[in-house]
Amino acid sequence: MEEKHYIAFFKKYVRNEHTEQEHDQFLKWLHSLPDAEIEKVMLEYAAISSDNPVIGTIGHEELIQKIESSLDVREGNTNEDILKPRSLWGYLRRFAAAAVLILIGTATYYLFFANLNEPEVISQLPSHDVAPGGNKAVLTLSDGSTINLNDAGQGEIASQSGIRINKVTDGQLVYIGQPARTAGVEPESMNLVRTPKAGQYQVHLSDGTKVWLNSMSSIRFPAVFKGPARKVEITGEAYFEVAGYQVDGKKIPFVVTCNNQLIEVVGTHFNVNSYQDEMAVKTTLLEGSVKVSAIGTGNMKWSETVRLRPGEQSILKPFSGKATPIAVKKADTEGAIAWKQGYFKFKDTDIREVMRQLSRWYDLEVIYKGALPEDQFTGYISKKVSISNVLNILEEGGGVKFNIQANRVEVSAHD
Repeated sequence: MEEKHYIAFFKKYVRNEHTEQEHDQFLKWLHSLPDAEIEKVMLEYAAISSDNPVIGTIGHEELIQKIESSLDVREGNTNEDILKPRSLWGYLRRFAAAAVLILIGTATYYLFFANLNEPEVISQLPSHDVAPGGNKAVLTLSDGSTINLNDAGQGEIASQSGIRINKVTDGQLVYIGQPARTAGVEPESMNLVRTPKAGQYQVHLSDGTKVWLNSMSSIRFPAVFKGPARKVEITGEAYFEVAGYQVDGKKIPFVVTCNNQLIEVVGTHFNVNSYQDEMAVKTTLLEGSVKVSAIGTGNMKWSETVRLRPGEQSILKPFSGKATPIAVKKADTEGAIAWKQGYFKFKDTDIREVMRQLSRWYDLEVIYKGALPEDQFTGYISKKVSISNVLNILEEGGGVKFNIQANRVEVSAHD
């Protein structure tokens, strides 16, 4: 196949306009090439994709999963297997998985790396490198006792107010039982799940609501919901899939409080980013409906309330004296929940915001040295790779360089 022919195929492929026959013909030809030629062809594909990203046609999450799960089609196969047409994605494993794509500043870079997220690779990290985070959390019961969920075995680990607390698998805690159907006279048994740096966890509450906690986050909630509302408190970042819940035929709303904000829902999917070191509290609605209200503290009396529709995001910035502290805009819903799906998504993001996200997941201390460039980063990086690979991606064209010592990263401008 001549160069002009495979380039023409790529242009059709990234727009999902190719036929199955063209796809099979291309793969048969690609199988016949030596490795060096395959790499050259894939780099041509990367350049063409910069204007027409193929990921737009199949979904970013699916692309990442395909890349991370693909087997190397040119190793460990029989000759008969090699002759069979396979998906183009099989070849991307040679050049991708550490990052799917990264667009840096005004230039465009599609960087493809070998798969580095196998357990045996992560366990042999150099002493100066840092492994990615994982499922880590601590459960605090109403009596103040704590359970390190990393060390707890699967099965029932505690009980509260007649509810069994089970660790059903690594990274998932489930409250099981029939919640009380009427408000009781006893105080609620409040529980707390907190994730550290480099940690994440999933909690299923007794009403059926599912909550995903990002690193450096927490949720405080009753083992059994009582009264006219289901109230929880969070810090950091959490994604909710709220279950519908009724008492005596009446719908019981679900209320989330965090960082001067109150969110009220009946049944919906949404994400809340309320880290103290971010410039605003962001609530992103994916499904259903939520009402977001600002909570005043001290002399600040906020009464602004907005109702979000799916695909919208509310932004609550620190009080600035304005009458309306909450803004609403169209949301990048994929970006809002990228952390839950297993990757970072950056869109016109400066290096300080990038490093804030990385520091939470890799348990890093970040030090800035001198003036930094104003380059902005846009793209996707898997959360399953070591920090050195992530920083190498960012260094490739972002005008910054990094020096790693243990869990400390120094960020400076390129000389």
